[in-house]
Amino acid sequence: MIRRNILSDEGLRQRFIDGVLALKDPERFPWPGQQGLSIYDFFVAWHHQSMMLFTPPTQRDRNAAHSGPAFLPWHRYYLLRFEGYLRTAVGDPEFRLPYWDWAADAALTNPRQSRIWAGTALGRFTGPRVWQVRVVPAERGLTRLAQPRPLQRALGNQGALPTREAIRTVLRDQLLYDAPPYSSASNGFRNYLEGWEGPARIHNSVHVWVGGDMTDSTSPNDPTFFLHHCNIDRIWHAWQRRYPDAPYLPAQSAPANLAFHRIDDALYSVFRETTPVTPRSVLDPLRPGAPFRAADRYDYDTLMDLQA
Repeated sequence: MIRRNILSDEGLRQRFIDGVLALKDPERFPWPGQQGLSIYDFFVAWHHQSMMLFTPPTQRDRNAAHSGPAFLPWHRYYLLRFEGYLRTAVGDPEFRLPYWDWAADAALTNPRQSRIWAGTALGRFTGPRVWQVRVVPAERGLTRLAQPRPLQRALGNQGALPTREAIRTVLRDQLLYDAPPYSSASNGFRNYLEGWEGPARIHNSVHVWVGGDMTDSTSPNDPTFFLHHCNIDRIWHAWQRRYPDAPYLPAQSAPANLAFHRIDDALYSVFRETTPVTPRSVLDPLRPGAPFRAADRYDYDTLMDLQA
């Protein structure tokens, strides 16, 4: 029940690719009620919808899953649900999402030559016969393409991958999880990791560096999204280990205009959960709360590279 570096194990890499391709197939994993769309497309739509739900709707910064405290717990919840489908797709109840250690690639002379972009790895998804983008953002909501198109990337055309030292600096210097006004203007670990503050712009920079579909609200169209956010989750886990007494903020007593982001608020979901998933329920990946079970728990192969 360990999440591992995708470049550390060829078998793991292949199972991830096989599982994602299966989930993308509308015949094997259909999106109920949406002819010709898959459960993978469903996850793309969920992410897009989270970005369209501004919290509160009177502003255009914080949404249900970004630019606010729920950024990290919401994506942990999102990955857990996707990981569950992947386990079914690969037929392995112990399969866990791998992560992309982009800081290792940042140290390369040319990160675009990393093994992760090889045709046997993520480069495979740029083949038009292998992968087709079916849903994209529209002026009002989401649109289904009449003619699906190939995945778009622009590796390294803009931005830079965050370095190991940049991550260690944030882990060392940011002692509070979040702070008022709980937005993209906040101090605190969440906002520095998300990338609205700090010189490295950590999470956001990776989306920009990959480019293409990774820069839209439908960024999960690129399977790189899941490996990237798994690494973001790993960094959050390292911060939690470093500051075990630092509380999640804001508390439930915070004003109602912080709905979706307070510790016991239900995270935005398109699933009919028997028990609402809250930030509190996903704070510990080793002991996730309901509706998750012991079979959903996970840890990471290493956090040593994140220690300053």
